[in-house]
Amino acid sequence: MRIIGQEQIAAVFGVAPKTVVEWQEQGFPVAARGGPGVPSEYDSETCINWLVEREVRKVQNERPQDRLARVQADKIEMENAERRGQLIQADQLEPKLRAAHIFARENFLDARYRLARELPSDVPGREDMLQAELEAFLHRLADWAHADDVDEEDGA
Repeated sequence: MRIIGQEQIAAVFGVAPKTVVEWQEQGFPVAARGGPGVPSEYDSETCINWLVEREVRKVQNERPQDRLARVQADKIEMENAERRGQLIQADQLEPKLRAAHIFARENFLDARYRLARELPSDVPGREDMLQAELEAFLHRLADWAHADDVDEEDGA
């Protein structure tokens, strides 16, 4: 597919047009070079292949020491994120998500039965009451971090 203009090819790759200029200096393929007032044209497939090959070359040129340093740095970053509470282990996430799901389901079901008992169909302002109940439910749901206090056996 032909793409016309640096701005458009930059948008395809999610980069700034200046990055495309830098890439061109490194060999980024231009199908038809433009001029003053005439944008350059790019073949998307050729450009994608160039970027893939470029990234593969970077990995292939990585020395063992570089890889070790990168892996160690990644490990330290993950440990720091975990200490700050920005990262949790996968085996800790699943029980929290299950508890949050049970918490949400039970609250929603409780509200449904209560509303069925409390709101006759001819009540004025019924829609406002239902909206308020839904918003209250969503606020409780947003506080899912405390949901693991719910007994899973009760919600199963």
